Amino acid sequence: MTPANRRRRVAVVAHAAYPADPRVHRQVDSLIGAGHEVDVFCLREAGEAAEEVDAAVRIVRLPVRRRFAGFAGHLAEYAAFTALAGVRLSREHRRRRYGLVQVATLPDFLVVAAAALKVSGVPLLLDLHEDMPAFFDDRFASPWLRPLRPAISGVARASAAMADHLITVHEPLRQLSIARGVAQDKITVVMNSPDERLFDPTSVARRRFMEDGQLRLVHVSSLQRIYGLEVAIGAMREVQDLPARLEVYGDGPYRPEIEAAIVASAAADRVTLHGRVAHGQLPAILAGADAALVPSLPEPYLEFSLSTKLLEAVAMGVPVIASDLSTFRGHFTAAAVRYVPAGDAAALAAAIRELAADPEAATARAVEARHQAEPYAWQIQAARYLEVVERLMDRAREGEVRSR
Repeated sequence: MTPANRRRRVAVVAHAAYPADPRVHRQVDSLIGAGHEVDVFCLREAGEAAEEVDAAVRIVRLPVRRRFAGFAGHLAEYAAFTALAGVRLSREHRRRRYGLVQVATLPDFLVVAAAALKVSGVPLLLDLHEDMPAFFDDRFASPWLRPLRPAISGVARASAAMADHLITVHEPLRQLSIARGVAQDKITVVMNSPDERLFDPTSVARRRFMEDGQLRLVHVSSLQRIYGLEVAIGAMREVQDLPARLEVYGDGPYRPEIEAAIVASAAADRVTLHGRVAHGQLPAILAGADAALVPSLPEPYLEFSLSTKLLEAVAMGVPVIASDLSTFRGHFTAAAVRYVPAGDAAALAAAIRELAADPEAATARAVEARHQAEPYAWQIQAARYLEVVERLMDRAREGEVRSR
């Protein structure tokens, strides 16, 4: 194998399930389409094979599963995965010779797994899915953990310094990284946009508004407190005079609290928890809804989050009612999304009533949202992503040639 060919193999390390993680899956598909081979190092969920090969993708699943339970549980799981990934990645590199290693957060310190490859000259690309300090503040509010906050920020800065380049999911996160000391030319936005080949509104029959006499509202999330499903349930209680139903897709640690909220609001006959569904089912689910609800809470963590589910609903031409958060506003105007004050069930209920009374206005917003989302298309983001990858590998290859 020639050096040029050897440098066309990419390692992707992600504390995530694969191919279930949509962003990692889209990136891997783009790499394969550009002629690269890819090895993915990821979590191993129940029933999954330790290793498998799917075309040009080799999947190495490490014996770690998601078992989040408080700060200690998160830290132990992250540390175990980082250690196992570091050992396995180093071993595989001796045999397979990677041209680039990409590490996806969280956690940022997962870059340590790529330390040996970095020292040997392999370029390191850090993909910031989320902001680790903001994640820490949101999930671990105990006053006993406050002394750790400077250390968490320090880890984020050190991880960024170790990388040759960073990509992140939107401009607010890019600006936050720059404020923490990352050079402007060292970080690029590659949005977490839906793949238009899957989220194609022409591929699925679109529901006519209230065609069965029901106002069908849909919410898709991982059932975390911050995504505001309890607010949506409260809104459903306030629109009992409307033939409205809320269909919820997803699962997560906050499900017991959601179930309790449904019982407390006497909305069991109007809210259905369908559980987790395959990502490939979402286009049809969205196409069968009259509107999508994104009632995220007004918390600092979500000020640096752009809901992928919002983008997916927009891609499918579904009207969106969403919390009025700065990152949402930074990507869609009020002409495209019906914004409501975050955390306000009464305001959300009023927006649902407005939707039922004037579906033409909601449809017009959905059309405008698709127009505003055109620059966010994955085809554009994928090209930007591949440009970063190719530039890093070309630079490393040139350095290798000069050193001979």
